[in-house]
Amino acid sequence: MNTILCVAGYPGVPSVAPCKATDVHLETCTNDDCRGCFPRQAERGFLCGAHFDRVEHALARWDDFSRRARQLGLSKAVQRDNAGVRTRVDGHVNLTGIALAFDECDRFLASNPGTANQWVQSELGAANAIQFAAAAERAYRSHEVEERPHRIRRVRCPECQQQMIWNPPAWFEGHVTIRCTNDECRHVLNQDEYEELEHAS
Repeated sequence: MNTILCVAGYPGVPSVAPCKATDVHLETCTNDDCRGCFPRQAERGFLCGAHFDRVEHALARWDDFSRRARQLGLSKAVQRDNAGVRTRVDGHVNLTGIALAFDECDRFLASNPGTANQWVQSELGAANAIQFAAAAERAYRSHEVEERPHRIRRVRCPECQQQMIWNPPAWFEGHVTIRCTNDECRHVLNQDEYEELEHAS
């Protein structure tokens, strides 16, 4: 019976770190410092256990991430998005980084027959699955689709003049709170009070 090796091993797939078994080497390995370069054995279809776990975790987050990003609008999903493609003089269209990330992930997802386990049963499917996982992980890191607490730059605490932290609502239709970072002060503003101070500054 032939052993199936992880498709992400030698020669590997684009944009995915090659999978290597510790202390097992290719016949061509001549590097004395190499800690292992032979691909790990496939455990689920054509992927090793670690790469299959990455696929499952990426898929588990995708629907919620996709829904939130599309609700925000792919052009606005990330206010701190600096990865957009700029319009050029020859008329190329502006595309945001998140729109490009969705395009990349959707191309890999197109080959998914339904479940992660079904997807990795062919070499091509496994290669697409692990490339999707890598692309989705990059999208999750680069593009926030839910607001997180962050420091306010333009408005200082009206009591002690220290920086304040914007805390988004803890639940849908909840209230924003803006709290002073000074432990001795801890002054709290609601969104209306904050906006008044912002307009006055």
